[in-house]
Amino acid sequence: MNRKELVIIAIVIFLTMVAWVAFGIYHAKTSSTLPANQLKSTTPLTPNFDNDIINQLKNREE
Repeated sequence: MNRKELVIIAIVIFLTMVAWVAFGIYHAKTSSTLPANQLKSTTPLTPNFDNDIINQLKNREE
């Protein structure tokens, strides 16, 4: 093989790898779904605390 053929093969291999990665990313984005029960578990928690209850617990410790 001469140099020109090696460059062409390298370019084809590189483009194939780029296309493979792009299709893999596309497939992961479109087909990745969570079941409903797991989706419910991943909702963020709201950190709202009742200060009166916390103060009652502090007083109980003392």
